[in-house]
Amino acid sequence: MSVYAYAQLVLGDTPECTAEQVECRVESAAGLVLARNPQRGAFSDWTAFAGAFAVDGMRARHVATDRSAFLGTGSDIRNPDALSAMERLPETTAREGGPCAAFQLVIEIAPYASASCVVLLGECADDEQARRLHASYVDLDAVADARAAVDRFWEHSLGALTVRTPSPAIDTMLNGWLLYQALSCRLWGRTAFYQSGGAFGFRDQLQDATAFLLTDPNRVRAQILLHAAHQFEAGDVLHWWHPPSERGLRTKFADDLLWLPYVTAQYLHATDDRRLLDEPAGFVVARALADDEDEVFLQTTPSGTAASVWEHCCLALERSLTCGAHGLPLMGTGDWNDGMNRVGRLGRGESVWLGFFLYAILEDFIALAATRGEANRAARWRQYRHELAAALEAAGWDGAWYRRAYYDDGTAIGSAASDECRIDGLAQAWSVLSRAAPADRAWRAIESAAQQLVDEAAGMIRLLTPPFDQTPHDPGYIKGYVPGIRENGGQYTHAAAWVVRAAAELGQRARAARWFAMLTPIQHTTSAAAVALYKVEPYVVAADVYGVDPHVGRGGWTWYTGSAAWMYRVGVESILGLTVADGRLRVRPCIPDEWRGFSIRYRRPDARTVYAIEVVNADKCSARVIRVVCDQVEHEPVAGFCDVALVDDGNEHTLRVELGDAS
Repeated sequence: MSVYAYAQLVLGDTPECTAEQVECRVESAAGLVLARNPQRGAFSDWTAFAGAFAVDGMRARHVATDRSAFLGTGSDIRNPDALSAMERLPETTAREGGPCAAFQLVIEIAPYASASCVVLLGECADDEQARRLHASYVDLDAVADARAAVDRFWEHSLGALTVRTPSPAIDTMLNGWLLYQALSCRLWGRTAFYQSGGAFGFRDQLQDATAFLLTDPNRVRAQILLHAAHQFEAGDVLHWWHPPSERGLRTKFADDLLWLPYVTAQYLHATDDRRLLDEPAGFVVARALADDEDEVFLQTTPSGTAASVWEHCCLALERSLTCGAHGLPLMGTGDWNDGMNRVGRLGRGESVWLGFFLYAILEDFIALAATRGEANRAARWRQYRHELAAALEAAGWDGAWYRRAYYDDGTAIGSAASDECRIDGLAQAWSVLSRAAPADRAWRAIESAAQQLVDEAAGMIRLLTPPFDQTPHDPGYIKGYVPGIRENGGQYTHAAAWVVRAAAELGQRARAARWFAMLTPIQHTTSAAAVALYKVEPYVVAADVYGVDPHVGRGGWTWYTGSAAWMYRVGVESILGLTVADGRLRVRPCIPDEWRGFSIRYRRPDARTVYAIEVVNADKCSARVIRVVCDQVEHEPVAGFCDVALVDDGNEHTLRVELGDAS
């Protein structure tokens, strides 16, 4: 019998890769194809390789590097001639048909016997390294050992926290899939079918890394240091950049730079690793933007200077303490919603959401400045935060919810008086998450979101409604999307997760868990009809879900979305209520009364200490924690939740948390 393996090697940056561009070489004795594309810029000298072999019974091996030789006259990758019309693969070299690596293994297999084949694909710095790597796997035991090592890695990386709840959808996503999406696609690959990029986004991968605060905080630490080193000395940052060239986009976005202090504060709460603040990180240098430039893709170089992470965070904060006509921060050419890139491009537009975000960050950094003896900074930030809180209530509150922003001409977005985008979920969620809004307004804001943005029948939470379409104002390229698609009135899952988190913060137990399960891809694929409507993968979160007929409920952009990290955090931290802060383990569930309980097995980052947590809701009232028993020692609940000291001693600890209503 014959076995075929096919791979197209080293496509580079162009849609088609010609034989003249790619150098393909066959080393017949080893059955190895080496390829190099001199058009790949920084990767021009790298070698891609492919090989295929059978462990036993291989009588012949034929190799071709001409794509047309494998595909044949029809050039149909789904039905190549090599699998039907050829007895033997022509051992040709790439010419007109483009480069590839195609292998035919002729194997003799006795009746009822089996044979193993190995196919290798990889890329190395040079040919010799490729040959060594290829040779190290020409043995089935070595391949099996490598596979076992991969399995161990993923079990360690994804299995540090496992849950069992009454919701199979929640269990499936929290037990591996969301972290896998965040790590493999967002942090490592940084690419997918919908966005073939490879760049680091300043705000993006910082948020992605926070999914590992509980299980691998060193990953978060490394991400903070990486991003700090992509800040300009003026305090602004690269919106995104490509390693290793370090070319990236300098913009006037108002929120990018603030994610550095935000994530740093989150990391400090989870680890109390204050040494991070004194770690040095460099800066990048490039020309400044002209007044009439919104963004420029440019080459950066290291500045040759460095500052502590603390100073990097302070630079970001100081640059962000802006104030417009309504007392709110200036929006620049975007504030998380990249599509609203022309709301404040003239330098006068203001952002209500950014006000809430900045308010939350300042709370942490005012306290940090005080502990570091920087009284003047703390006082200045405290005064700005006080004035910002007043502006958010005076200019942000619309009567039943919070506005979203103000255009350069002073017209409000996200107001009942707006012709389009009368309400935006981002501002409602962060009015709660920032703890800036008074309790009554915070509650009413989420109620307004529930009434106008949540569509439980369709299983979605829209970002805003109604979509931008005919308004004479120009919010930016968001208006170019079809109404009801992506940010323009569809579900943008990143923000939807924040709405769920806000509901949990308010103690809306049944609603929060129901909404969270509703957002999982599993809930969108529970029947053949649902699968046909949703159309995308049932095991990864989609960045967006369409909100317009006839496609209501159709999934959009999958894999490469920051929604994965936030869905994980909302599920673990907000619904199940497990957090670590200031050296203590806290459990504050927000689950429906009908849940009888759930369990969590949590392996600490030291890889040895384990907490086996059992949450019991025997009375079917999950209002508050009424009893805590840790290692058979009873602890008094703190303000209605579990709060016990963490011990990293290499042992397994048991924690029983009982819920009820002991009001």
